Order: sequence, then structure tokens, then C-alpha cells
Amino acid sequence: MTFDIAPRYSAEGTSQLWLVTGVALAASLAMVVVGFEHQSLVANAGDPYGYGQIARGLVEHGFDKVTRRAAMLYPHLLAAIYWSGGTDSVALMFHCLFHAGTSMLVFVIGRRLYNVRTGLLAGLFTAVNPMLLRYAADLHTETMLVFLTTLTVWCAIRFYHAPTVANGVFLGFVGMLATLTKGIVLPIVVAFVAVWLLRTLRREGLSVRAVASALAVAVTMGVVVAPWTYRNYRVSGRFVLLTPGTADAFLRGYVFTRLEFATLQQPPYTVAENESNEWFRRIAKEAGTTWELDEIVDEANNSRVMKQMIREHPLDTARKFVVGLFTFWYEMTSFRNSLVPAVLALALWVLTFLGLKRARAERRPSWLVLVPIVVVNVVVALLIPLGRYSVPILPCLAVLAAFGVDTLVARRSMDAAARHASMRA
Repeated sequence: MTFDIAPRYSAEGTSQLWLVTGVALAASLAMVVVGFEHQSLVANAGDPYGYGQIARGLVEHGFDKVTRRAAMLYPHLLAAIYWSGGTDSVALMFHCLFHAGTSMLVFVIGRRLYNVRTGLLAGLFTAVNPMLLRYAADLHTETMLVFLTTLTVWCAIRFYHAPTVANGVFLGFVGMLATLTKGIVLPIVVAFVAVWLLRTLRREGLSVRAVASALAVAVTMGVVVAPWTYRNYRVSGRFVLLTPGTADAFLRGYVFTRLEFATLQQPPYTVAENESNEWFRRIAKEAGTTWELDEIVDEANNSRVMKQMIREHPLDTARKFVVGLFTFWYEMTSFRNSLVPAVLALALWVLTFLGLKRARAERRPSWLVLVPIVVVNVVVALLIPLGRYSVPILPCLAVLAAFGVDTLVARRSMDAAARHASMRA
């Protein structure tokens, strides 16, 4: 059995789409206006990573120093809001729109790959997911990142259906915007194009059209990132493609995946964080510098230690990766608030496996939403695998899980019909 994911321009599912959008908007507004301030599960500092301060600095004196967070796209959005007279409240309204937009995209993806019911369930899963709503209520980059990552997946599905140069340009443009928000999206796009090319080669051989479409993705991404990288070079005098910090994250992973933190016997975001920071201070001191004075210098120092750890401690590096594949789904600030992502991830994966067998039998390209999940899980496990980093691919997992629910419902309907038929006979 095969199926067609061609765009459908009928009104099928329109009312469900607006239902999903309304629920997502209402849930995110409720979290921003009331819920976040009165909950005690996570800290409600408002701006824990100083994005607002970075953005105000961009407004006052422009981009004058390459740091991990200042070089990201999110503080530039905040800077545009502040420059136009907006406040943090306006930024949070953007978060609500991003969340609603993500839920809409999830509905559309579920409807196109599977059916309307799957789209509706996936959209509602996304709309009320506490992991997604949590980041809508303060100045975190995650809500914008989730939207752009989901939009990238939607563009990839469009490209899969119609691999034209124009769709390649669209995918490359959106994919690089998402990558500028956080670099983890880059391997998603690379993996998608690689899998698509391999499947195309196996099915019909490598054509000029396929090569041109894939090149359109790569060239567009290069064109979009070039001014960003050039600006980084002008400010720092060094080549920094996106942001510094890869070695920092890689080394932190050795600490955060240790038994006492992976099992949440000790709080990762305090004890493990402090231990990691002390390690970086020692690395900087041994190199004759001061940690956090220049993040590009820190990155160079940490990169040397990272290579040394890989070379001299391969078993510990392998342990870090294997443990990280699991901590990626749950490790938060404490045992109590780690239970939420852990239970959600387990439930969604159980439902996903229920639907994958049927999807394979019906020859549905579930790999389009499975690849982003696997890629992010693997890449983050190589770096610092914390529960918050699973957030960008939760909408993709919601689509697969929703098809699992649809499979259960369809199975029960078939069983009921069979019983009814046997009774009549």
C-alpha cells in the first residue's frame, strides 16, 4: 500500500487546524500571563541567560564582541523589539505566536504524512506540552528554535514531494535561519539532504535535477550565513562560522553524564555546573588566560583539552555518549522536574513504536520526521545531553506518537467491525 503526500488545497481539516491554533495560543498566553509566575517546578527568573541584556547592548552599541549567546539569532530578535519601542512583554507575545505557529505546522505535517486525525492529535499534543509551554514564558531561545526547527522539517517535506531548485532555496533559507538560532539544526538539514540523495540514487539514479536541487540547499545556506560569519570575523579577527562553544559543551558532557548526575542523586544544574566551570577556570589558567574574558580564546583552549580527552580517554568518551543518549530525554535541574520530560518522552516513544510498523507497511515516509529526532539525539549526546535540548524535536515526536494513537483507534475500529460482522453471520 502506498500513499500520496501531495499538497491538498481542500478545506479538509480546516476546523481542526483552527482548533489546534486556538488551544496553542490560549495555553501559551495562560502560561505567560498566569501559570509561569505561580508554578514552583522550575525557576521563574524571567531572563536566566541574560538575553535581554545582550539585546539592549546590541541596540546601544551594536555587535562588538563574539560570544556564544550574542552571536545567536534570538537576541537580535529581542534587539529589534526593543529598538522599535517594545518590551519583554512584547517578546513573550512573540513566543506565544511562535508556539501557535509550531502547533499549526505540526497539524499540517501530521495531516500530510498520515491523516487529519493524526494531525489533530499531534497538534494538540504540541499545544499543551508542558516542556514547550515552559519556555514560552521567559526569555529563552527555545520557543523560537522549536518553531524554526519545525518549519525546517515542513520545508524538507515540501522538498521531498517536489525536489525543485526553488524548494531547495526555501529549505536552505529557513534551515539556516534555524541554524543561526542554534547550530543543532545544521546536521538535521545535512542528514535530510544526504538521505534524500541516497534514496533518489537507489530509486532512479542521480540526475542533474537532483544534484541542482541539493546544491540549491547548500548554496542558499552558505549565502545566508556568509554575512553572519564575516561579521564575526570583523569583530573578532578570527573565523567563527556560527558561535563559539562546541568544545565547552563537549567537555561539560563528561561531568553531566556521570552516575550521580545521570541518576539525579545530585542536581546537575548546580553541582555539575559548578564543577564544569571550575574545570574551565583551570584550563584557562594553565593556558595563561582568564576564563570568560574572551569566549573565542576559551574555545581554543577547551578544544585542545577536548582532543586530549578523546585521545587519552576513549572509554570515558564512549560512556559519555551512550549515557547521553538517554539523559538527553530527561536530565533537568532536579529529580522532580526531570520526571515530567522523562514520563512524556517514554509515553511518546511507546506510541511512536506502535505506529511505525503500520507506517512501514503502508510505505509512508516516516523518516522525514524520524531523522531529525535521531540526528539531534545523537549529536547532543556527543556534546552536553540535557533534557532541555530535546525540546526542538518534540513536535516531530508528537507526530509519530499521534500516528501511534491513530493506529490504536483504527485497530479497535477494525476489531469492532469484525465482531459486528461475526455476530451478523
